[in-house]
Amino acid sequence: MMRTIRKISISLAAVVAVLLVITTLPSPARASGTKPLSAPVFTSKSAAKAKAHTPFAFTVKTKANPTASIAVGPLPPGLSFADNGNGTATLSGTFPFGETQTIALTASNTQGSTPQTLSVVVKGLPGIRHVFVITLENKGYNETFGTPANDPYLASTLPSQGALLKNYYGIGHFSNDNYIGLISGQPPNSSTQADCFGYANFPLADGLVNGIQQGAGCVYPSNVPSLPSQLTSAGFSWKGYLEDMGNDPSRESATCGHPAVGASDPSFVATSTDGYATRHNPFVYFHSIIDNTAVCNSQVVPLGTTGGILPAGTPAGVTGLATDLQSISTTPNFSVISPNLCNDGHDYPCKNPTGTSALANIDTFLSTWVPLIENSPAFKQDGLLEITFDEAEAVGSATDATACCGETPGPAANSGGNGITGPGGGKVGTVLISPFITPGGVVVKKYNHYSSLASIEDLFGLPHLGEAATVTSNFDKGIFHN
Repeated sequence: MMRTIRKISISLAAVVAVLLVITTLPSPARASGTKPLSAPVFTSKSAAKAKAHTPFAFTVKTKANPTASIAVGPLPPGLSFADNGNGTATLSGTFPFGETQTIALTASNTQGSTPQTLSVVVKGLPGIRHVFVITLENKGYNETFGTPANDPYLASTLPSQGALLKNYYGIGHFSNDNYIGLISGQPPNSSTQADCFGYANFPLADGLVNGIQQGAGCVYPSNVPSLPSQLTSAGFSWKGYLEDMGNDPSRESATCGHPAVGASDPSFVATSTDGYATRHNPFVYFHSIIDNTAVCNSQVVPLGTTGGILPAGTPAGVTGLATDLQSISTTPNFSVISPNLCNDGHDYPCKNPTGTSALANIDTFLSTWVPLIENSPAFKQDGLLEITFDEAEAVGSATDATACCGETPGPAANSGGNGITGPGGGKVGTVLISPFITPGGVVVKKYNHYSSLASIEDLFGLPHLGEAATVTSNFDKGIFHN
């Protein structure tokens, strides 16, 4: 009996041992060297950072069996995508402006698919694509923004809609050099300081040195670049809108209005019907513009009325600002608006209908045109409106020639330097309004017309021209939000 029990115990032990061996053997589904099948999982981060105009690269990573393929949804401008075929993918390129971009990714294999949204915070200037500049005349900061009772719409209403740059300066005296500097970065010379009453070329022997035209003259040679030429080369549009241009065909044509080269300028003094001033139209001081008749006649045009009516002699097909503002496609990427000699504050009393003061005339003009700009589709989508003055006028018997922002004297051939008494055009102040600007801000940082040019070039991804290449400040994150 004892021997039988012992045999049974030994048999049971053997069975248990066999079972233990069986349970430790690998199963057919998980043979040695084979990974379990799995749907994709993203292992890379779902957020990234980038800088506008700076090369960007980001590696998307996944974990899956079999290896996942990776697809991407619509890409932001300037970015490209490549699936590397090994469970990773690469996003690369350059963002054109500052904003937060969301990019849809999908990883897929035979076991399923997984979506992910990659958020890229891009630091830099916002995606402004329609810039409007209104230039007014001969008023210092204390007289305008510093005394709101003089011009409540300019000094109170408009700053409440955007940002007031209280330390913004002209770059010279008198008017003409400031207008030219705003679109080219060319510094004042003795001819532009005198407002180019004689509409003369530069001497043939004077050339460019470090991007600056040497000598003294008014109409810049065709090889001198300007913001319009930059914009055209980059595929952007531009236009100048000049109030009253063409009202009196005996003085100037209705489009591309300017004297004959070498002649005197008949628009120095307004008439009862025509307050256009050539010296306030910077586009006609560049041979690269006026020598291309078709371009100048279609893009340097009368402002017209708020109803779109243009002077009688305007060629068919030419449109003014009110008409162009009706759609995004007809609104230029860059627009300069120059009021007549009454509405810009230059003349008072005026030869044409006038208000109670020069500043009242400015307020009337702005309160008429600014709402049209602000309510346009292009401005609402991605606009920036800059309202500035060319120069500060005399304070008592002294000309305000203060400067900022690293402004340097003009060409050595110009004995006048920058400004009649040098070096700058005085403190004028400026208002910026945009969907990308928080209303009601006051900015104390110093800027000038070269800062404005450099900032507009930055918005469109263009290199800085002339003195804009050396200016020490431009419109930055202290003004804009994304």
